[in-house]
Amino acid sequence: MEPEVSIIIPVHNEAAVLRRNTELLREYLNRELPRHEIILCENGSSDETARIAEELAAEFDDVEFLTLPAPSLPEALKAGFKAARAEKVVYYPIDLSVDIDFIPASVELLDEFDVVIGSKRLAADLDQRPLARRISSRAYHGLVRRFFGVELTDTTCVKAYRRERILGIIDRVPTASRIFETELLVEAQRDGFEIVEIPVRVEEYRQSREGLGKKIQGKLEDLLSARLDLISLYVGAPLFLGGVLAMLYLILEKLMFSSQAGFMNPYAFLLSMLLVISGFQIITFGLLTNLILQIRRELARAVGGENR
Repeated sequence: MEPEVSIIIPVHNEAAVLRRNTELLREYLNRELPRHEIILCENGSSDETARIAEELAAEFDDVEFLTLPAPSLPEALKAGFKAARAEKVVYYPIDLSVDIDFIPASVELLDEFDVVIGSKRLAADLDQRPLARRISSRAYHGLVRRFFGVELTDTTCVKAYRRERILGIIDRVPTASRIFETELLVEAQRDGFEIVEIPVRVEEYRQSREGLGKKIQGKLEDLLSARLDLISLYVGAPLFLGGVLAMLYLILEKLMFSSQAGFMNPYAFLLSMLLVISGFQIITFGLLTNLILQIRRELARAVGGENR
């Protein structure tokens, strides 16, 4: 029988927990969603992860195994989505850190919605991770809502998709992006997908393998680069308007209070001209960036349509 749902699980250096947690997940799914498949998407592991995943796939009929040469969560997700046999796909972590009841709940909701997002920020007590991670997550999603104009509370937790819909947009987002999950949801919202968020509880059972400072730096760099058009407007517009206002003030001052040739304060006038020019250049750069992003999006949409 064809599976009702495909569970996509990217795995990278997960040898310590892979077998135990896969078996726990199977036990749960056999009770709640008997028609399922688990796709282990190994990517660039340096431990025994690939061997264990292959053994699990050989041992259990409901476990599939994919392997990629380099570590990449976006590439692992793409490979998993494309290999899935079910129309409903769920992205879930192998550490089982997220409320497992999200899986059957999201599968049911996919009858009505295109995307179901598990959010750890819909209630105060859902996020049980250390305080520093909770604060950084809140700050990150505040920037996401500000820069992309979305109302989503959480873009980096578990998610479920209708496979046909998500495959239509997944190639628009570069896999080199460290905010791949966020950009994918932004694209989904732009295309008018029906999206719903539901609360999930998250607990950290192990220390993150990437330092918080490095993770913040990487995501912030990609977040800012993805919205250079908006940032340029935020920076350039005040400079341009400030320079124009300063020039107007100096011109009025000259007309009203001075009969001498030239401006009363030539250096202030020069500075205001520099502000106007700099602001104009920054705004122009932002507009060109926006144009390039639009072209990239349209080309990706065309290529995606041809591939389908």
